[in-house]
Amino acid sequence: MKEKGRVSILLIVLTILIMLVFGFLIYQMVFSDFFGLMPKGEGQITIGGIINSLIPASAEADTQIENVSAHEPIIVDDNKAGNNTSSTAQNSYYYNQLDAYGKTIYKGFEDNKENMKSGTYKIDFGTKFNDLLNSEGGEETLNIAFQSAWNAYTYDHMDLFYIDVEKLTLITKTRTIGRKSTHTVELSNGDNNSYLKPNFSNKEEIDQTLNLLNAMRNEITNQVSQYDNVEKMRQVHNWLINTVEYDINFESEEPYSIVGALVEEKAVCEGYARAYKYIMDAIGIPCILVSGIGTNSNGETESHAWNYVQINNNWYAIDTTWDDPVAIGNAYITEEDRYENFLRGSNKFFINHKEDGYLSPGSIKFKFPTLSKEDYNY
Repeated sequence: MKEKGRVSILLIVLTILIMLVFGFLIYQMVFSDFFGLMPKGEGQITIGGIINSLIPASAEADTQIENVSAHEPIIVDDNKAGNNTSSTAQNSYYYNQLDAYGKTIYKGFEDNKENMKSGTYKIDFGTKFNDLLNSEGGEETLNIAFQSAWNAYTYDHMDLFYIDVEKLTLITKTRTIGRKSTHTVELSNGDNNSYLKPNFSNKEEIDQTLNLLNAMRNEITNQVSQYDNVEKMRQVHNWLINTVEYDINFESEEPYSIVGALVEEKAVCEGYARAYKYIMDAIGIPCILVSGIGTNSNGETESHAWNYVQINNNWYAIDTTWDDPVAIGNAYITEEDRYENFLRGSNKFFINHKEDGYLSPGSIKFKFPTLSKEDYNY
């Protein structure tokens, strides 16, 4: 009898164990599938090309890491624009060329511009890209969208000088049950302490610099307020080439941004062009940043940046860098030389300037406005 009792107890225990196992399996297959409580994989994408990498398993204690891919950022050539407020007509030109995915990412940057001054703020896109990532080629499409959105945002917004794009990381988290996968996406500093540049290490430093830049811009716009738009363009053009020194030896900490041009007064072509647009935006004159190739006076080609401005529905080119006498030597130049690249049409400007709509590898090709063939007669 005792032996039969022991067998019965064992059968009961075994039955309970089997029920627990089935219960656990049902939990995995049903409860977790509906409520997304079983994270399976995690990957990271930064803006750029694909590199195989792994996130340490300690990154999330209850997450199994598999099939992780990382995308290193593509940085625009430093001599081309974009290496670097609410959207308005003059600072949404490149935004309007993005697809729906790129616009979502761009708006993520724009809506969290203030938050990103912390250097650690995470932009949570949730499951907005879930359908895309579940489709064939979805990861590559998302990567192109991010690269393009970053390029567009930095071309439209001149005051985003404090972000180090190499430290921006897009984290994708995948929850998979059976054949169903759910992807969530967030933008963060990843394994970096911060995505801010070293010389802008906190929000206070950024705001101090922005306040100084805004004060300078307001002073300039006030001084030219009595002029018509064409004369405003000319006055700002002259002020820049009289104030900014071309940074041949890269002595400025920010030669490619408005900080180098307006605060340090030393910049390269991108800094000149960004500063010109920054001031035109405040005045309300349609102005965009343009990149491409320039052929200098020695017949040598180089990456270059300049601006296009709109007058009476026509577009004209302005290259403040090449109109700066410091950039071509300290020799005396005539008044005509001073305006060699001011309000030019394509017939003359494209002799030594060539547009390039590929702002960086891994991005869409952006389109620039069609220039008037003839120069503006001012």
